[in-house]
Amino acid sequence: MKIYFFALAMLALAAANATAQNRPVVIDGGTLIDGTGRAPIADAVVVFQDGRIRDVGRRGEVKPPDGAEVINAKGRTILPGLIDGHCHLRDWMGEIYLHFGITTCPTISNNPTDWVIAQREGVKNGTIRGPRVWANGNVIDGPPPEGMGGLRRQRMSTFVNNEEEARAAVRAAIAKGVDGFKLFERLRPQDAKAAAEEAHRAGKPVIGHTLDIYVSADAGYQSVEHAWSVLFTTITDPKKKKEIDFARITGKMSTAEALSFMERDQFDKLIKTMVARNVHWSPTWGTTYRPIARRGADMRKEEAALLNDPNLRYLPSYIPKDVEKLYSLFAKAPPELRARLEQGYKNVQEFARRFVAAGGKIHLGSDPDAILAGYGLHAELEMAVEAGLTPIQAIEGVSLNVAEAWGRQRDYGSVEKGKVADIVIVNGDVANDIRATMRVEKFFMDGKPVDLAFHPDYKNPIPRPIVDRPEQEAGK
Repeated sequence: MKIYFFALAMLALAAANATAQNRPVVIDGGTLIDGTGRAPIADAVVVFQDGRIRDVGRRGEVKPPDGAEVINAKGRTILPGLIDGHCHLRDWMGEIYLHFGITTCPTISNNPTDWVIAQREGVKNGTIRGPRVWANGNVIDGPPPEGMGGLRRQRMSTFVNNEEEARAAVRAAIAKGVDGFKLFERLRPQDAKAAAEEAHRAGKPVIGHTLDIYVSADAGYQSVEHAWSVLFTTITDPKKKKEIDFARITGKMSTAEALSFMERDQFDKLIKTMVARNVHWSPTWGTTYRPIARRGADMRKEEAALLNDPNLRYLPSYIPKDVEKLYSLFAKAPPELRARLEQGYKNVQEFARRFVAAGGKIHLGSDPDAILAGYGLHAELEMAVEAGLTPIQAIEGVSLNVAEAWGRQRDYGSVEKGKVADIVIVNGDVANDIRATMRVEKFFMDGKPVDLAFHPDYKNPIPRPIVDRPEQEAGK
C-alpha cells in the first residue's frame, strides 16, 4: 500500500512538473527587434510555449493566454537568440557564450569531427552547458604553397589533391553527421567546386576561407570569412597578391596591415557578384581592429575586467597574452605602420558599407583568436554600427543572416510565430545604443531559461582531445 501511494505521489509530482513546463510565457512591454530587418516594434508582446513562439505583435494585437507567466520587459529590448557568425568552439567556452546571450555556435574552427559532434549532442541532451552547436569538423584544404608547410592549423586539416579526394572527404564527414563544411583557401578551384557540389547534394552549407571570392561564388559557397578574402580578391597584380599572402601567413605582416592593400576600385564589381550569388560575408573586424575602434580604449578595459574575473579562472593562459599582443601591435606601431593599420580598418569599413547597402548579407561573430569568445560578438556589433550599419542591420548579422547561410531559417534566427523560442532580453534600447546588447538580463533557449552566470568550477565533460595552441604542447 505504501508503495502504491508513493507511486501516486510520484505521478502527481510528474504531472505538476509537466504542467509547469507547459505553462505559456508572455514577454510584455519591451521593444522587439525581431532579426528580420523590419523596424522595431514598440510595446511588443511575445508568447511562447513548449519551446516554440506562439504569437508576436503589439500590445492589443496579441492576447496573452490565461495562466501564463508574464515577464515585464518595459524599458528592455527583446532580441532573437544571438548566433555567433564566426564561432570557434573550444571545451572551455560554453558558459561564456551563454553569458553573452549566444544561443547558437555554428562552429567553423578546425575541430576534430568526432569531438565537435559529441559537443553538439551533449548540449542537446543537457550534459554539456553551452550554446547549440551546428557542427563542421576538420576543414578541407589543399596542400600549402612551398614554404608554408608548418602552419599550425594544418595539423587537423583534411588535405585533398584532386576532385575525387575532395568529394570523398565530404562524403566521409557527412557519414559522421556534420551539419556543414568549411573549405580552406588552398583548395584548387575545381576541387573546391567538387567539394561544394557534394556538400550541397546532401543539403549541407559551405563556409569558406578564400583568396578569390569569384571562385567561391562560382562554387556556390554560402559565406566567405574574414576581410582578407576581399583583400586578395581585389588585388589585380598576381605577384603582389602572392607576396602579401606569403608575408601575412608567415607572420611577417599582420592581417591588419595587409588589409591596407585592398583595391577599392574593385569593390563594386565584387559586391555585385556576391549579392547576385547570395554569398554572405564575415569581416571579423573585432579580432583584428578593435584597438583602434572608436571605443577601443573602453573595450580594452571591459575585456580586461572579464579576463580578470575570478569566476573565469579556467581561461587558458594564451587568451590574455593574445589580447595584449593585439593591443600592443597598435600601441607600439611607428607612425608609418600606424597609418597603414588605420587605412586597413577604413578599407574594411568601406567595403562593409557598400556591401550591405547593395543588399549583401553580413555575419558578425567572435573569431576568438585574439579576443574573448562571446565578448567578441558584441565588439563586432558595436564596430558594425561604427562602420555605418544601423543597429537593425547589425542584429541581422547575428541572427537571421547566419541562420539562412546554414539553411536553418525555418526554425531559427528571428522572433517570429512558429519558430524556436530562442529569445534574449537586454536592458536598454538597442535601436539607439548597440552596446545594450551586452546587458543581457534574461535568456531563453528552446523556450527554457538559461543561467547567465560564470562558474569557477565550469568543466566540459568531454575535453577537446588536442591542445588549442602549440605553446601548450611545450608546456608554456
